[in-house]
Amino acid sequence: MNEYRTMNATERAMARARAKNSTNPAERVCAYATGSTFAAASFFIGFFLFMSFKLVHMVLHRIGQPRLITELTVGLIIGNMDFMTQLLQLVIPQLFSSLAEFGMSCYLLVLGLEMDPSILLKRPNREAIVAYTGILSTFIVTSAITPLIRLGKDQNSVGFIISLSVTLTGTSSPVLTRLITDLKISRSDIGRLVIGAGLHTDMITMLLISISLVFHPYSTKKDEHTKLQEGLQVVIMLIFLIILLSTVLPVFVNWINDRNPIGKPMIGSDLVIFVAVMMMLCNTGPTIVGYSPTMTSFLIGLSFPRKGRLSKMLVGKINQLMSYILFPLFFCWVGALANFSDLKSDTDKYIWIKLFFLYVVVTIGKVVGAILSGMLLGFHWHVAIAIGLFLNVKGHFHIFVAAYALQAGLVNTGTYIVLVFLAIMTIALIPLVVKFIIERARKRSPYRRMALQWLEPSSDLRMLLCIHGPQNVPAMINIMEVSSRGNKRPRIGVYVTDMIEINDCNSTIFVPDQQDDHILDDGATTMVDESVVNMREQITNAIVSCLEKSGEGMNVQRLLVISTFANMHQDLYNLAEAVQASLLILPFHRNQRKDGRMDGSHHGFRHVNRKVLRQAPCSVGILVDRGIGRIINKSNTSTVTLHVAVVFIGGKDDREALAYASHIAHHPAINLTAIRFLQDNYADKASSKAKRKTRVTNAMQEQETKLDDECFTEFYEKKVGHGKIEYLEKHVGNAKETVSTLKALEGQYALFIVGRAGRVNSILTAGMSDWEECPDLGPIGEILADSDFSLTASVLVIQQHSLDGLESEFTIMSI
Repeated sequence: MNEYRTMNATERAMARARAKNSTNPAERVCAYATGSTFAAASFFIGFFLFMSFKLVHMVLHRIGQPRLITELTVGLIIGNMDFMTQLLQLVIPQLFSSLAEFGMSCYLLVLGLEMDPSILLKRPNREAIVAYTGILSTFIVTSAITPLIRLGKDQNSVGFIISLSVTLTGTSSPVLTRLITDLKISRSDIGRLVIGAGLHTDMITMLLISISLVFHPYSTKKDEHTKLQEGLQVVIMLIFLIILLSTVLPVFVNWINDRNPIGKPMIGSDLVIFVAVMMMLCNTGPTIVGYSPTMTSFLIGLSFPRKGRLSKMLVGKINQLMSYILFPLFFCWVGALANFSDLKSDTDKYIWIKLFFLYVVVTIGKVVGAILSGMLLGFHWHVAIAIGLFLNVKGHFHIFVAAYALQAGLVNTGTYIVLVFLAIMTIALIPLVVKFIIERARKRSPYRRMALQWLEPSSDLRMLLCIHGPQNVPAMINIMEVSSRGNKRPRIGVYVTDMIEINDCNSTIFVPDQQDDHILDDGATTMVDESVVNMREQITNAIVSCLEKSGEGMNVQRLLVISTFANMHQDLYNLAEAVQASLLILPFHRNQRKDGRMDGSHHGFRHVNRKVLRQAPCSVGILVDRGIGRIINKSNTSTVTLHVAVVFIGGKDDREALAYASHIAHHPAINLTAIRFLQDNYADKASSKAKRKTRVTNAMQEQETKLDDECFTEFYEKKVGHGKIEYLEKHVGNAKETVSTLKALEGQYALFIVGRAGRVNSILTAGMSDWEECPDLGPIGEILADSDFSLTASVLVIQQHSLDGLESEFTIMSI
């Protein structure tokens, strides 16, 4: 195409004459092409690639496959389309391969930037042990068995066997990290371990490949003497490059960072100098002596300073360039090389059998290494198998190495296709492994449905009531009272827990506690510290007094959590799991002053509340006490009336709040009103504008709406329909009207029960979270708890235990 554009008129006429007899349709098209048709062809190729990736990804994403599988699939399809392949070869004959190699250089540069080679000098941790055992076992197994599979043209070459074994030993840490993150297990124990081990494995194998390329230089060698001579040149060049990178490059990068602080535009001359230096380091020196520019880019990334503006800018810009341009071209190049028409019937008829055996061999190596590390570290064999399958993931670099081996004549097209499909198999299996892990964690965990909404009617209600000090006791006693006598369950288990911070004044020595006739204590232990002992006695006496008046059907136990604020949430997790609590209620981190307003924030308890909300094994309630405890103290429960309102807008947390309200509805002192907020579609046009701004899928909205309607319908038929509960509907059009309607309820109720969040971007609360100051309470809870709203109304904010599947934070390695 480019040669045709430089022809004169006579040469073009001769080219057209040859094109008439050509059997290649793309060649016939390009013979008559002009500059505009060249641009049109390039645009067509780009548009065709973009649409192909989008359509295939829509299909594969539904079965949990990552973007890499989509790109490989599209590349293989396009690479085996005759017309498309010929068009690519005619339009960009040499540029296609060069762009693929440039893209891999950028990829390895970013990969090196994300690695810290100093961890290799530290004492091996769990991740390093798993990585080292996996590398060693896989290398031994593949080195012993791959020669029998006959993958290379010179399969008896020691150099080829070692290079192939090192490549198969590696793990693609970027692909593995993206898989773990997309599958939402990155915060689990096995997810964190696998990501760390994958990073160790990737860095070590990349360094080994960098060293091996010294003995297999980038250029073609003719004899042993030339190989030795050029190998020495490469060694000298690498030593010089490493010294330069470790000494001069950090100084140069820091100098540019100092001249270009964050927040100011980059100086143009500095940017030009930086790009020129990077190009020179990556290409000029290594290419002269015959070393791979792609591996040089990786070494530069390892040595590049990670702090400062340049590293962030480099990673961001390169990732954008690779995602939108270089990776699509790279995978089309990969697919064009995997031309199935080049397969020979006599030598390549067993490639699928070779693929199966190669996958089994590599997988056995990884699994054996993971089992050995599991024996050292103490996790079970089924976890070790899952770790081995995770660390078997291959990616972009491994495919590039296979393509390089094909172009260098080390392997044939059949072996190249085997290596490409091996990468696909190692990635495609991961969603199934994650599904097994999550199902096992669900099956073995005894707290799968610890929420009030799903509590069986015949089951005992178990609550964990937490107390900061004596100021919280009246409110918690009132909650305990209405929860026990308000429902028809045979018994209720209440675990009153003191939350004590460890400090220099507290003693960590424990002595036996005295048993009370009404209360069972936590293992009969307490602290020697006199202030803590006096506080616990005061709390216990108040609870005993309540039980003597109305303790029928209640089983109360006293527990103690003594820890630092940093670890107190974990102790509460353990207690909730041990007692199988369905609801854990925490006091709000601010207390009411004598003037009725809330005092300053207690940051320690505030952080504890937030951590508990993040990963509690049951539903959680935050109680804002503004006098609810004084009702029982001053009045007889048979004559007092407590006006309670449950606010229902929609979402799982509101459904849980409705479930708790239905539990306390039978208490003789409770006068419960259910207030449901519904959207008024004809209020004004603002609601339709807000609806267009909420980017939530219709399927998710319909599912949540269906669950809300089913839950409230059941509540209405069982409670409201029999006249036990009052019911109000509030029709509002937007969040502003929701706020004004809530404020109109001031002074009507002594306790509000609301859900914390869990709404699917409801129009009625859209935008409220943008200005909330206390996320613990959620947007509705914060409005009701504000001192400007009321000085007497208490608020109980409830968050439902997640039931839609296992959260990203879970533990399986100890199961």
